Amino acid sequence: MKGLLIKDLCNLRQVAKQSLIVLAVLAAWCVFLKNYQLFPMMTIVYSMMLMFTAMSYDEMVHFDKYALTLPVGRRELVRTKYVLLLILFFSGILVGLLGGALFYLFFGSREGLVLLEQAVSLLSVSAVYLLAFSVLLPIIFRLGMEKARLFLALIFVVVFGLLYGAVMLVRSAGLEFTAGLAAGAVTAGVAASIISFFASYRISVGIVKKKEW
Repeated sequence: MKGLLIKDLCNLRQVAKQSLIVLAVLAAWCVFLKNYQLFPMMTIVYSMMLMFTAMSYDEMVHFDKYALTLPVGRRELVRTKYVLLLILFFSGILVGLLGGALFYLFFGSREGLVLLEQAVSLLSVSAVYLLAFSVLLPIIFRLGMEKARLFLALIFVVVFGLLYGAVMLVRSAGLEFTAGLAAGAVTAGVAASIISFFASYRISVGIVKKKEW
């Protein structure tokens, strides 16, 4: 699995310069809008989207078919992609937190920027994206990267729709959004994302074991 993971990271190295440019543009855009909480959120979005790049490279050269001629099991093919997703996920969080800390250092006192609020916002967006990608990865393994792209918007609409529905349900019940309620909601979201991630892995392994290339 280590060799497969290194292969994916080497492929992503081809877009390293492009990624730095994207992050610089995002930072400049946040400064222009004076919306510094946007940067940590966008870093996690961009880092997760790099998963599409890695899987598109494999599909373009039919790598999975070649990999099965090597001493590599189907379970390892799936596990590598989920480990890569976690690497990209935590890398996006780390870059977002570092960027948020820099924005707080330079603009926090003048713009009322609160570092804790940025961290909570980043954690919430991260949980949503991990949940969405947990749903999407089995679809990619089943249908392929190009066909799975059609489901991307639908999945995010459903996930964010459920979140919006939950917020409206709380408001209709007359509950106030206190710090405790927000912490509980974030914790529940993180727990749901973790559970869905492991469930997604098992589903993907089952799909790949039955798949014929």
